[in-house]
Amino acid sequence: MLYKYMLAENLKHKHSILKKLMLILPLVTVLLSFVLMQSYFTINAFNWWYAMIMPVTFALIPGLMHRKEDKKLKYRAIYSLPVSLTKVWIAKVLTALLYIVVAALVHLFAVYILQFAVGKQLTSSYVFPTLLSASMLLVITYLWQIPFCLFLVKKLGFIVGVASNVIIGLGLGIVFADSSLWMLCPYTWGIRLMIPILKVLPNGLPVTVNHPLIENTSILIPVISSVVLFGLITMITAKWFSRIEVK
Repeated sequence: MLYKYMLAENLKHKHSILKKLMLILPLVTVLLSFVLMQSYFTINAFNWWYAMIMPVTFALIPGLMHRKEDKKLKYRAIYSLPVSLTKVWIAKVLTALLYIVVAALVHLFAVYILQFAVGKQLTSSYVFPTLLSASMLLVITYLWQIPFCLFLVKKLGFIVGVASNVIIGLGLGIVFADSSLWMLCPYTWGIRLMIPILKVLPNGLPVTVNHPLIENTSILIPVISSVVLFGLITMITAKWFSRIEVK
């Protein structure tokens, strides 16, 4: 039954800018790295993606989904239907997750393919399993932001909601990623995990395999924490959404 809700949600965004962004944002990131710094292409393509563009992607996609619903009818079309509002919200979250997975895959394959066009780099090229692991971990550790961003834009409006998450994410994510407090800040989880996976610091500099930040980084704990946080925020915000009255 939830699948039908997701199909309906997906149809709302047919031929919309939202679906174009799934291609534009990752491809622009990869192409910029390809054009500007081929000697460090792979590291920069990933570092720029998860440190700058991915937080924007995770905020924009839920934000645009909200804007589509809110722009003309202020959600009245949904509230007037005999549907489960809880399932409507969950379907929005899962559809946004699907779009973000597509964006991550576009980025992954673009980086992997262009590695061959770049040729030898000053830093090592990565095998496909390593790049796949990095992309999967980034999606998993960022996924809690989907229901959170959807809540922010519903509560604060599109511009304020998106801007708030992007600014906080960019600030806290980079500042605390290499500190001892990184585990306490969900915005740092994905950035920190790239240190042991890609051997690259948040600022884009490569590190050696025996670097202290590699040895002191747990992969399992932030992954589990992000999945749990995603579930909690989704259920809490779904319950909140189901109780909202149309004004």
